[in-house]
Formats: sequence, C-alpha cells, structure tokens
Amino acid sequence: MIAGASTASAQSGIPLRGPDYFRDAAELAATLGSAHAIRVRCNGREDQYWRRYMSDMLRYEAPERGGLRSSLVEGFNNAYTRTSAQYMNCDNRAIEAEARFANDGRDISNRMATHYFPKDTRKRGPN
Repeated sequence: MIAGASTASAQSGIPLRGPDYFRDAAELAATLGSAHAIRVRCNGREDQYWRRYMSDMLRYEAPERGGLRSSLVEGFNNAYTRTSAQYMNCDNRAIEAEARFANDGRDISNRMATHYFPKDTRKRGPN
C-alpha cells in the first residue's frame, strides 16, 4: 500500500507529506491565527483579512474533513485565543507584532512552496 502511495505521489509530482510538512502547516496556521487576533483587535470583527488566508490554506491543504484539517483549525483558534489575551490593546506593540506574524507567515509559506512543491525547471519543447 505504501509503494502505491509513493507511485501515485511521484506520478502527480507532489511529494509525500512528512513530519516537516505537518510541522510547517501547523506553524503557518498558528501564525495566521495570531495575526488575525491582532487585526480583529485593531480593526474590528469585520476585518477577516488573515482568516481568509486561513480559509484558502484549508481549501488547498486540507479540503476534506479529517485529522489534518481539524489540527490546523485548532492551531489557528488556539493561537487566536492566546494572542487576543496577550494583546489587549491596539497599540504600536500590537501593530509591530502583526507585522512580525505577517513576515513569519510569508517565510513559512515560501519555505513550504519551495520545499514541498518545487517548480519543474526542465525545459519543455523546442527552443
């Protein structure tokens, strides 16, 4: 069964998801939850900027119900709760933290895109 999964993965061009992938996905979900908490604190509940990123992540990375999706949602929600308690006011400290979370999220997503979904650099067709 594992050989079949490897073959299917190799044929689709998508690497198997291992522990590093799950760690990065969980870290990204938590980072998005933290950024969302501050954005909501500063701009109100109508501002769903970071939550939309999380929705997109779930749509692409865990579209079906199951352990991965539940784990990512839980990580997002836990980080949201923690960060909401840590940043009670929208001040410079909170705004700087949101910028850090945004940078961290960008770094994690770039790492995931590069490592787990590398671009095919082979040339195709006649030159």
